[in-house]
Amino acid sequence: MNRSMNRRARAGRRRGALAGCLVLLLAALGLVQATGASALGEQCSGGEAHGFGGLLQVRAQSLWGSKSEVGFNNSPDPLACSGSQGSGGTPRVFYNGLSSSAALHSWGADDGVLHAKTTHFLGTDMAPSGSAVEPGTQLANLNSALGGGVAIVPITQTAIAIAAHPPALPAHPACTVPRITATQLERVFAGEIKNWRKLSAASDPSAGGDCDQAITRIVRRESAGTTYQFKHYLNSVNPAPLACTGKTKRTWAQLQAPFGGESPPNVEWPRNSECQEGEGKLTTVAPNSEGETFADVAEQAGTITYGGLPAAQQLAPKQIIDVNNGASFADPETNEGDANCGAAKYARPAGWESGVNVDWSGVYGSDPKIGEAAKHAYPICTLTWDVAAANHFSAKVATTVRDYLAFVTAKEGGQTTIDHAGYRALPASIAKAATVAIAQINGEEAEEEGGGEEEEGGGGEEEGGGETGTVLCRAEPELVEGVLVCPKGEGFSGTVFGAMKPETVATFESLSGPEATVSCTEGFFAGEFKEDGTGISGGISGFSFGAEEPCTSTFPGEPMVNVSFANPPYYASRFIYTSASAPQGSFQPAREDEAPPVLKIQRPIFGLLDCLYVPGGLSFQVTNGSPTEMFMSGKWKLLEGSPKEVCPAVLGGSAQLSLRGSGDLPFYIAGQ
Repeated sequence: MNRSMNRRARAGRRRGALAGCLVLLLAALGLVQATGASALGEQCSGGEAHGFGGLLQVRAQSLWGSKSEVGFNNSPDPLACSGSQGSGGTPRVFYNGLSSSAALHSWGADDGVLHAKTTHFLGTDMAPSGSAVEPGTQLANLNSALGGGVAIVPITQTAIAIAAHPPALPAHPACTVPRITATQLERVFAGEIKNWRKLSAASDPSAGGDCDQAITRIVRRESAGTTYQFKHYLNSVNPAPLACTGKTKRTWAQLQAPFGGESPPNVEWPRNSECQEGEGKLTTVAPNSEGETFADVAEQAGTITYGGLPAAQQLAPKQIIDVNNGASFADPETNEGDANCGAAKYARPAGWESGVNVDWSGVYGSDPKIGEAAKHAYPICTLTWDVAAANHFSAKVATTVRDYLAFVTAKEGGQTTIDHAGYRALPASIAKAATVAIAQINGEEAEEEGGGEEEEGGGGEEEGGGETGTVLCRAEPELVEGVLVCPKGEGFSGTVFGAMKPETVATFESLSGPEATVSCTEGFFAGEFKEDGTGISGGISGFSFGAEEPCTSTFPGEPMVNVSFANPPYYASRFIYTSASAPQGSFQPAREDEAPPVLKIQRPIFGLLDCLYVPGGLSFQVTNGSPTEMFMSGKWKLLEGSPKEVCPAVLGGSAQLSLRGSGDLPFYIAGQ
């Protein structure tokens, strides 16, 4: 009761940046600038930078990001870039969260191929492993893909929270399980404890009683950093081979690996017929979002999951339970809303003094018996890292990445910004290692040759410029040195309209669950955008199919439906230039609060059908032409449905729209 009241009382609380330690911070910045200073610019003189990575960092990155009041572009901290530091520039930094493994793959950690050339830093909860000089390791592959070393920077720490929603059976009081022992937690996820009444903290252990129901585990579908860290903790509790892992029994450590074929060990859990006998379905695989696992547990009785504390605080605060630490039961959060990880011990890895290609993969914060040293400490904690290239990107991009990470890891800067948001400031020894790594971030001088003075091109940082940046045009762009460039004076800002391309059909069809297909011959898109591709006012003001001419469907009793994006406003939506060859860009529908787009299928008038979906892998490709076209494709996963039994669990969707500017102007996407 007290915990719930404390959580409600501190919802939304944030503390502004603190003053002090100015000399130390400036000294740290001097250290950052010392190495490779000839290739990097003055503080805050860089261009736009983009990060991509794990979901655990999303809340922190949004607080550090450009629009936060105490973030990189608004903080008075001497290491920020809010207009009064360094050159006076305010270069923007954006972060897109999906998963740690997807981020590492984008830079070739698994195959040595650079897949994302416009991603300037990665966020990951599983640090890349191995030796950079041993072929085939993750660090060696990253070096091969980038043509140089990487700086691996610890940026914060947090707790892996356990959320449990015990059963609520008809004609029974609700079962309660407020805490769990380490051994029982491991046995639940090993598939050995299958019923809520078997847990020692269950309010009713009797057969046929309030807690007599099967436990459903909710886990991540994709290879995830929080899964990697949680399985390490489970292995610390029980390092023995697991009974429910097939003919060749494996340990939790053997189920950690993030890569390996179509189904890497990280996504595998103990689950076979022997373990499931008599208790029904044990494991439900949730959609591609840590937030969705917590949302599922908050909604569905009988479920249990794990994940980063920041997401648990936002989506399942009433379901967070205490975990035994070897001496007592500990809450993952403090009364102030920080991660209860102040006692976690992290040993700096060998070679950390070099700052480049350091293997942090063996550094963990989990300790099932940490309570023997610190009675109230939480036993499942972890660092999370950003990965930056030592010398791959242009000096403008590298300057911003350096400045941003210096701010993020500063005690009175970014570490203060995320107070009370489910994280914990870095220990001093780890923060020192972070500073050393940041000092190794450099620009690729070869990319700057022939580029003229930095001022040429109109001041990229003010117009959304990054390495290439984005410019919307009302005239066809020209190819200049491999980049599409908008003709002088032909930039576009204003309303962008989209309509279904003639003779095409938007389709949404079942990929899993109940069969249904929706076909739409009419669709509409509208939004206001600046010349740099970012949204104005409410961003997208309309995105729907079937509003004027209803879509046809095979839903039972529902021959006509509408399809629309249901949770506006999308202030953070943006067009992004990617390449001179088709597709030339992409589009990202996004909300400022990081909530995913929601797709809604419903009957046009007074219908009972109402199916809500969140993305499970969605892309919008933009191809210049007369007219420019936008192709939407991807998967949508059921969030909630009414009636649920007719809503497909997974939808595949695609649509092709023609884009134009207000006043029927041509519309193109270009770089800068």
